[in-house]
Amino acid sequence: MKLLVSILLAVSGVFSAAGQQPTVQPAGQSTGPAAVQPADALAKLSFMQGDWAGKQNFNTDGGPAMVGDATDSIAMGIANKYLCEMLSTTLPGRKPTDTRHFISFDKQSGKYTAWWFNDTSYHPTMLTGELTGNKLVLMSEPAGAGPVLRATYENPTPDKLTFQVEMKNGESWTSLFVTTYVKKASAAKP
Repeated sequence: MKLLVSILLAVSGVFSAAGQQPTVQPAGQSTGPAAVQPADALAKLSFMQGDWAGKQNFNTDGGPAMVGDATDSIAMGIANKYLCEMLSTTLPGRKPTDTRHFISFDKQSGKYTAWWFNDTSYHPTMLTGELTGNKLVLMSEPAGAGPVLRATYENPTPDKLTFQVEMKNGESWTSLFVTTYVKKASAAKP
């Protein structure tokens, strides 16, 4: 169990060290009339917004179960240019994790771009990906430092959100964890 936790912490440190700078479109260049506007692309992620609570189930590779209590608060921020996510997982006997994700849309590449910050590293991890329906799949760069990781957000019903992180292992993927959230009831406004 200690070995798996050490591997997970090491992977998250490597994951966060694998960040890259985003591509910036030169001034005056256009990607054409069919290009998706960032605000429109971010509006398609509205299914992720809200306050969520659930369980994070770690892959222990046959070892004892490791399940943490997980929360996630997702809202538009920074002049509505980013979907801002604050995540935390608490495992028995440990302090809660502290993680921030910022997701935007790169008009030039036509892809979603995410920067992930966590409490185990001083550098963000950068991922890019695409949205299909209510499923956002982001991947780290294959040429980056450390393992290639894939993160999948999926919204099977309006009150449920799943978040899975996998690591590439040869030609296959190994799940590191799956978090299943249920949307918290909104507070009534006077």
